[in-house]
Formats: sequence, structure tokens, C-alpha cells
Amino acid sequence: MAEVYRKFGRSVRYESGVFVRVDEAGEAIEDERSFVCRPVAHSVALPPIDETDLQRVVREVESIVAPPLRIERLVVSEGVAVHEFGDHRWRETTRRIHLSMTFRSNRAIVDLGDFEVDDVREIAAALPRAGDSRDAPSRMILAPNVTAALMPSLIDTAPPNVRLVQVAGGLDGKGRPVEDHPLNQPPWPNWYRPSYRTRPVRAPFHVRAECDVTELEDGLPRAIALLAPPAGLLLPVLCVDGAGVFSASLRVSRIDAIGTGAKWYPYGAGSFGAEMML
Repeated sequence: MAEVYRKFGRSVRYESGVFVRVDEAGEAIEDERSFVCRPVAHSVALPPIDETDLQRVVREVESIVAPPLRIERLVVSEGVAVHEFGDHRWRETTRRIHLSMTFRSNRAIVDLGDFEVDDVREIAAALPRAGDSRDAPSRMILAPNVTAALMPSLIDTAPPNVRLVQVAGGLDGKGRPVEDHPLNQPPWPNWYRPSYRTRPVRAPFHVRAECDVTELEDGLPRAIALLAPPAGLLLPVLCVDGAGVFSASLRVSRIDAIGTGAKWYPYGAGSFGAEMML
């Protein structure tokens, strides 16, 4: 029996100095043998998007990432969508920031799931002080935005003292509740559908790492940003050690502690980042 999914969306996106406003509707029809997707002419009533916060955060980021830094790419978006799958109908709103900023040969990248820019401030303050690359310190702290990017790579390789869990919240790509679930092994209970143009796949949602040890040592070097996407457990990072700032290539081989505070970031179907001590 064929499954039918429909999405009706409205979004505003800022990119390269231009605000792009899009209304879109589409459907996907799939069975065991085929997957067909297409735009549809009919739509549903969606509320207008108040662009006040979006325009404010664009100005704020552009003021933070000032010379000698350069904004290589800045995408800020806000959207609202109505989803239909069988008898299920639900609505979601999203806010995203993607930023890459450069100083000389270093490029720091940031992906955020809200319009809070504290991560951007910390990275922008440190990046102009970056010196030569060094070996990664043997002990260090990873900032939440770095650990969130690491979560997808930990799903199959987490050390025995670390537990990975799916955190409850919202609905998946088939309108099913995302519930608390230990991530021991697939198949995962929920379906991830980033677009009506792609076939949904089983995937963990809102991944969070937990450790019995939650106390972090003071004074350790801190990795505050990615300099490139993770390659498995290998992380190119920007590190701060006292007054020194440098780039390093870090391979995660052990995790000694994970802090209790966590923030959601838009990696995969979502992941939570908390301070992590290696």
C-alpha cells in the first residue's frame, strides 16, 4: 500500500546580502518498489513570518564578525510548515544559522538551531588571535557546538563509559512521537525526512551523550569551534589555552566526563551538545 506525505511550507532566508522568501508545497508517494515526489498546486493557509528577529540577528552577526575577520558565508533562515502523512497532520517552526568566518588561513564554521549567538561571539573573539597549528593537547574540554557535531560519529563507536540516548521531543517524518530511547543498535524507532524530495530513513533523533562522571576540571584547554566538518572521530578544531589560540587536529579516543547542561544543534536529525572532557 502506498504512503503519501505532503508538506506545505513558508520560509525566509538571508544569504549573500539577499532576503529570499519562498512558499512551497509538495508531496511524496512511496511503496516498497518506488518513490515519487513532485510539487503540488494546492496549499494550506500559513501565517506570515515576522522577520523582525531574523533581520536583527543578521545585523548582530555581521557586527560581531567584523574586520579583521571575514564572513565567508552566512545563511539565516526561519520557516513554518504543515505536514500531512496519512491521518496525521502537524505543524513545526524552525530557525537556523549557518556561518563560516575566516581569519588568514583559518575558517571556523558554526551551525545553530536558534537565533542565540553566544557561540558566534566566543569564536569571533578568539579567531583573530589564532597562531600556528599545534598538536592537540592530551587533556581538553570540547565546547557544546563541537560535541554536537561529534554525536553522529559516536553512535556506533561510543566508549563503554558513555551512553547515547534519543531525547523525546516533537514528531518524526511520519508523524510519530519522538520518545526517549537508548541508542544501543538499529533499527531506530523513528523516521527522518529532511525534505519531501527524499525518501525517509530510520535515524536517531535528538542524540545526547551521557556519562556517570559530570564534573569537569578547571583550566584545561578548550576546543571552541570546528575548522572543518568532522571526519569520523577526527575533529579539526580551534583551541583556546589561556592567552593562546591555535588550530589542532584532534582524534577522540576517550571521554572522561560530560557536563549536565546541553543545547540542541541541527546535526542530522538533531543532537545535543554539552561540555565534554577528554
